[in-house]
Order: sequence, then structure tokens, then C-alpha cells
Amino acid sequence: MHRHARRVLAAILALTAVLATTAAVAAQTPTQPVPGAVDAGSLIGPTLRMVASLAAVLAVVGALAWLAQKLRGSGRLQTGLIQVVSGVSLGAREKVVLLRVGQEQVLVGVSPAGMRALHVLREAPSPPFDSYLEDKP
Repeated sequence: MHRHARRVLAAILALTAVLATTAAVAAQTPTQPVPGAVDAGSLIGPTLRMVASLAAVLAVVGALAWLAQKLRGSGRLQTGLIQVVSGVSLGAREKVVLLRVGQEQVLVGVSPAGMRALHVLREAPSPPFDSYLEDKP
């Protein structure tokens, strides 16, 4: 797991702990009126509590969505003989994926109708010329 993802998870856990303790304290409200407190008939106290709770829930959902997107984007398939080299989305439900299988590269089209091999390169292409020059002193 990435270092940044760990920080986000730790922040979410800390926020959850704070919300749990706030709820526990709110449950222990005194039955006798406190001088200077907002009276029970007022809408200010419950409204502020509701807005704060909604903001906390939205923050947690947003953080989890961001974390899921980050982890999904970095998780490239690289098991055994098959490697995902690259992928491009062509529309809402169509994309093209370049797979490396041994020394061959296969261009695959993915759509709701299924997967189809579009092109097979027998040898992996050589690296670009500028990277060759960078390797030489």
C-alpha cells in the first residue's frame, strides 16, 4: 500500500474515532437545563449538529472514493506471462488494451459484446532512439 494511502486511511480512522466520541458525549446530555444553553425548542443546535454530521459523512465518502481511484489506477496487471502495457478508453464502455505475452504484444478491443484481438506484434518494439543515446556515455 502506498504511503499516501496509509495516511488517508489513518485520517479516516481518526475522524471516525472523533465522531464516535462526539456521539457518546452527546448521548450523555444532562436532563436539567444548563444556564446559557440553547433551549430544547430551538432549531439552531440540532441543525448545526446535522450539518456537521453530514459534512463528516461526505468527507469520509469523498476520501474513500479518492483512495479507491488512486489504488485502482496504480494496480496494473502483471502476473505470470501476461502484462498490461497500456490501455485507452474510447468511450463509455469501450477501450483498447495492449497486452504483452512473452515476446509478443497483442492489441485487444474490449466492449460490452466481449473482447477481440485487433493486432498481434510478433516482437516487442525496440526502445526509442533517444533512450539508446541516453544509455551510452
